[in-house]
Amino acid sequence: MFETPQGLPPEDADRLAAVGGMKWAYLERTIRAGEASRREATPTEPPTAPGLRDWIARVGMLRYTMVIEEGWLLLNHMNMALVVDPAQTVAVGVLAGDAGTGWPDPIRPKSRYPKGSAFANAVAGTDLTLFSNAEAGHPEVLEPSAIESLDLWLLLTYRTIQGDKAMVYSELSRPDSVSPSGYIVDWRDRVILPRLTFEEVIDGDGRDDDGGIDVLVEEI
Repeated sequence: MFETPQGLPPEDADRLAAVGGMKWAYLERTIRAGEASRREATPTEPPTAPGLRDWIARVGMLRYTMVIEEGWLLLNHMNMALVVDPAQTVAVGVLAGDAGTGWPDPIRPKSRYPKGSAFANAVAGTDLTLFSNAEAGHPEVLEPSAIESLDLWLLLTYRTIQGDKAMVYSELSRPDSVSPSGYIVDWRDRVILPRLTFEEVIDGDGRDDDGGIDVLVEEI
């Protein structure tokens, strides 16, 4: 089902490590979990089911992995499901990007779908008021000083079908600005990740590759 990806250059591995100890292995595990969950969708489910399953699995695996492997904290902002490093300096989430995702400069990706005002404020660093999911047993709360210094990073992915293969391009990037129409259009820093290739098992079913739902401010 899977093809082994190329390795991550040492300099990019170091850049990932600077984001709270992030590793390519963690992000690869996250993307693979999403692809595996996507393939569990059945024809009787809504047309958005594959993409929604993919997104749920990516969010869940990323957060689970970082909590277990690195001791990160589960935190939520409105409907954004984030995971925050123990030093409370970095928050990471997931997002669907466009066809520019995973390609080096001068190609620059945009978010595939527009985001809400809360996310735009978070990108601008003016309103990333995180609060815990106490019902899930995670009562951690960030102090205002920690909120002000928190950097938001996103695992950006773009899935496309080429022949009989599904390919996922990705990067871990820090958003910089949101357009008036709500799309992320620029990035402060980008770490391009290896492309992953999967056997395509759903052929011509007419479903949107990302379920038409990946709205970060509502879903992350």
